[in-house]
Amino acid sequence: MKILVVDDQRGARRLLLQILRVLPDVELAEAKDIAEALEAMNASPPDLVLLDIRLSNEPGDRGGLDLLRRIRQKLPALPVVIVTASSEIDEIRQAMRLGARDYVLKDELSPELLLPIVEGLGERMALQHEVVRLRARVEEEWGLSAIVGSSRAMDRVRQLVTRVADSDATVLIRGETGTGKEMVARALHELSPRRAQPFVAINCSALPATLMESLIFGHERGAFTGADARKRGQFELARGGTVLLDEVAEMPLPLQAKLLRVLEDRRFRPLGAAAEIPLEARVLASTHADLESRMADGTLREDLFYRLNVIAIRVPALAERSVDIPELVHAFTATLPRKLSFAEDAMAWLMRRRWSGNVRELRNSLLRVSLLAEDDTVDAAALEALIGDDVRSSQGQATDVDRLAGLVLSLPDNVGNKLGALERAVLSRAMASTGGNKAAAARLLGLKPKAIERRWQKFGEEAADDADGEKDEPD
Repeated sequence: MKILVVDDQRGARRLLLQILRVLPDVELAEAKDIAEALEAMNASPPDLVLLDIRLSNEPGDRGGLDLLRRIRQKLPALPVVIVTASSEIDEIRQAMRLGARDYVLKDELSPELLLPIVEGLGERMALQHEVVRLRARVEEEWGLSAIVGSSRAMDRVRQLVTRVADSDATVLIRGETGTGKEMVARALHELSPRRAQPFVAINCSALPATLMESLIFGHERGAFTGADARKRGQFELARGGTVLLDEVAEMPLPLQAKLLRVLEDRRFRPLGAAAEIPLEARVLASTHADLESRMADGTLREDLFYRLNVIAIRVPALAERSVDIPELVHAFTATLPRKLSFAEDAMAWLMRRRWSGNVRELRNSLLRVSLLAEDDTVDAAALEALIGDDVRSSQGQATDVDRLAGLVLSLPDNVGNKLGALERAVLSRAMASTGGNKAAAARLLGLKPKAIERRWQKFGEEAADDADGEKDEPD
C-alpha cells in the first residue's frame, strides 16, 4: 500500500510518517505543496493520500481543497483523508462534499485514531481489487474472450453474441456435442446487464419428466408424495439472471407445452401452487439434435421451436475450423501446471485429426498428454501413442467422399471447372490452416511437398491469366 502525505509543515509530515511506518507492506511518500504532490502522483500513483487543507503560511490559503479537486478529476477513485487543524471545520465540510473519505484533527492526532482509518481503507481497497480480479477472471473464463478462435466461423459467433447480449430475446444455440454451446451461453450472460444475477444451466436430458418439472418450476409442500417442504425451482432461483435449457430437444412433450406457455406469458406456476410467479430471467436454449427431424417425427413441438428460435447461433464443429486448433492448444495448455511445447509435426497432427468429440475432446486429450508425456516438447509420435488417431472406417470414408462428390456435382454451372474449383478451395484451406507452411499443408493433404508447390504455382498462374483476361475484355 502506497501512501502520500501532503503537508507544508515538515514536523507534521514527520509525525504522520512515523505513525504510518508501523503498517505492514507500506510505502510512504511526502510532498509539501501542490506541485510536489502532482509530480509524486504522476511518477507513481498512490493508494491513499493524507492531505492538509492549508499548504502555506498564508492566512487565506486553501491549497489542499484545490489539490483535492484535481485528484477527483484525474483519479476519482483515489481515497483522500483530510488531516488538518480544528479551526478548519468549514473547510473540512467542503472537503467531505468534494469526496474526501474521512478526516483527522491534528489536535487529536494519534496512532490509535489514525491507524484504524488507514487500515479500514486498505481493507476496502483490497476487497475492491479482488472484485476487479475476479471479474477479469470471470471474463477470461466465461466472457467473450473465452470463445477462442480467429476463424471466420468463430468471428461470426462472437459478432452475434455481442449484438444480442443486451437483448432479452430467447436465443437457440445449436452445435455438435463438445463444441462449446454452454460457453456461448455464458458469454451472452456475462456481456448482458444480467451478469450480476445468477446463471442457471438445466440439463433437460438428465432427469425424468416428473423430477424435471419440479426442478424447473419448483413445488409446494404436499404437491406430490415426498414433497414435505416447499422447493423453489430453477426459474425462480435465477431471479433476473439467465436460464440455459441445455439439450432442450430431450424435454418430454407435456413439459414442452408448459414451457411454451411460460415463454409466451412470462409467468409460471410451481407444482401445487395457487398463484403464478413472474419469470424475470432470460431464457436460452441449446441442443445438438437435428430439430427439423425432431419436428417431423413429432418429438419436438413446432410452435416451441419457433418460440425458442428467435435468435439462432450455430457453433461450428472443430472439423470446420481446424485453423483454430493452434489457438485452442495454446489456450488449454496455458492453464495446465506443466508447460508443453509442440513440434511442427505435432501441431499438423492435431490439425489433421478428426476430433469427433470437438473442443471438449481436444481439451481432455491435452490434459492427458500433460500428465503422461515423457518430454516437455511433444512430437506427432508421442501424440499418436497417448491419444490415438481418430481414423474413420473405410466404409465411413467412402460415405464421406461420396457425399462430397454429390455436393460438388450440385454446384451451379457458372462455377465452371468444378473439380478445379474444389481443388483450389481445398488447397487454399490447407495453406490457411498451416499459416502458409507448404510442408505442413502437404502433410495435412497426404501429398508430397513438391506436389503442393506445383499445384500452388498452377493456381497462381491461372489467377493471373484470369485477371489479364478481364482487363482485355471490351467494355
